[in-house]
Amino acid sequence: GALGRITMFELTTLLAFLYFSAKDVDFQVIEVGLGGRLDATNVVRPLVGVITSISLDHTSILGTTLRQVAMEKAGIIKPGTVVVTAPQEPEAEEVIRLTCNERGARLVMLGKDVCWLRQSASLEGQTLLVRTPKADYRLRIPLLGKFQCENAALAVSAIEEARSLGIDISPRSTAQGLAKVSWPGRMHILQHRPLLLADGAHNVHSAAVLRETIKEDLPYHRCFLVLGASIDKDTAGIVREFNPLADVVVATRSHHPRSAPPVMIAREFGFLGKECRIAGDVPGAIETALELASPDDLVLVTGSLFVVAEALEWAGAAELIEGG
Repeated sequence: GALGRITMFELTTLLAFLYFSAKDVDFQVIEVGLGGRLDATNVVRPLVGVITSISLDHTSILGTTLRQVAMEKAGIIKPGTVVVTAPQEPEAEEVIRLTCNERGARLVMLGKDVCWLRQSASLEGQTLLVRTPKADYRLRIPLLGKFQCENAALAVSAIEEARSLGIDISPRSTAQGLAKVSWPGRMHILQHRPLLLADGAHNVHSAAVLRETIKEDLPYHRCFLVLGASIDKDTAGIVREFNPLADVVVATRSHHPRSAPPVMIAREFGFLGKECRIAGDVPGAIETALELASPDDLVLVTGSLFVVAEALEWAGAAELIEGG
């Protein structure tokens, strides 16, 4: 029609809505594909809108400043709804506040209206305390990384706001749900001794968060980095973030047509004075790293969700990511 052909993403969004309707679900959690303002998912009027921490990604489409990206993401804020947001950089927070004011949406901010505190962390998961204006929650999550405590606090806040709108989800159910959560491909332990960890970090911000998390939470002797990236990402930036962590690097690629050639990754490490091995595929790269590693070392597979999916498949964890 006049609006042009339907895109692949529009079609899959439509299929998701049809599927939810056919299954007669009580709740839909709809994640935006890209940005928010013009995204196909943004036809819904949500009970609660949730905005996680905003960083620069997809800059060719969403803009090159945090303010521009925040304006795209704030496009999901609907008049008269509630918006729960993670702590943001000042310019992103300002955009969200102004948009909420303009549209008469109520804003709940993590770090201001809702606070959380991590109490313990191990390879099995973490415990945390979340304090909202209405209640205190003592929670356990089987996920690694301090950022997951922030995610859990966001989820608790969103559920609590839904409850104040008459949705009956008890604090106990919330705690039980979080205790059982599974997040394949995110700080995902595939084996011990050596510790084999897969994580889908694929931009500069998520690479920095992953590096900090590993330094903070994981005991290991040396780090063997298995890295593959997509050609449209800031490979130099991703390499720069991972370089201080890596004692040995194996560059590789997924089968995806958009994957960057391993020599391109090796060249970036070369600029930083680090030698790099090359493996033509993900299983080969993991096996190379495992052969070189000692039992108390860490083998980290990262840089792209496609690389991580192939690592999970190699480890026999593929049934966890069907459809993912």
